[in-house]
Amino acid sequence: MITTHFFADPDFLELLQFWDASRGGRPLPDWSGDIAVIPHGLLPNLIISDRHAEPVYLYVGAECVRRWGSDPTGRRIFSEVLTGAHRRYIQSVGDEAMARRAPVFSTAIYQGTGAMIMTGRLYAPFTYRGSTDPLMMFTLQLFKGSERKLREIGIGAIVHEIRRDMIAEVPDLCTRLEDARRDYQISRHTHQRSLARDIERIARELTGTALIPLPCIEEPDTVAGV
Repeated sequence: MITTHFFADPDFLELLQFWDASRGGRPLPDWSGDIAVIPHGLLPNLIISDRHAEPVYLYVGAECVRRWGSDPTGRRIFSEVLTGAHRRYIQSVGDEAMARRAPVFSTAIYQGTGAMIMTGRLYAPFTYRGSTDPLMMFTLQLFKGSERKLREIGIGAIVHEIRRDMIAEVPDLCTRLEDARRDYQISRHTHQRSLARDIERIARELTGTALIPLPCIEEPDTVAGV
């Protein structure tokens, strides 16, 4: 399940809680490089990229490999794997999370020939083995829609980013988001109109200090050379 509000999916909240628990009093959490410390349930939808220099895929979960259509582990993200609007979108959100040194959530719709995929992504920057600057990016990705490989759609896709939020006030926000997610799950069993109202009510309560809206990427109608 994906909505445009990340608190509706428990995996996003679990990554945020792991990010916060790993901080140990530091502004940013530190990662030792040990995959085993990451909550096991997150691994299939998780991507870890090494940001020491040109970003490289360090770890790609099984579901991400399946949805992409091949395993890009070890390859350079922006010069060897991604192309076109997909590359520009992914680079924009990742760069924002690195620059703001905070988790950033984004949802987008990919429209290709005869296919549409909705994606939700939570970007969480980590320092690495005691570094002061973020050098690793954890990205949790969930998908909804066509089962066509994202690699195929992404070549000439139109990408519409729906929302982008920086997540602030951690750790206090984790408690608020857990309550919000619980309310949302309960509201799923109500009439669709009530569900929509509940989603928007929760979002309004969180937006401003807890979730800070950021500008979405604006893709041109046509781009030469993609």
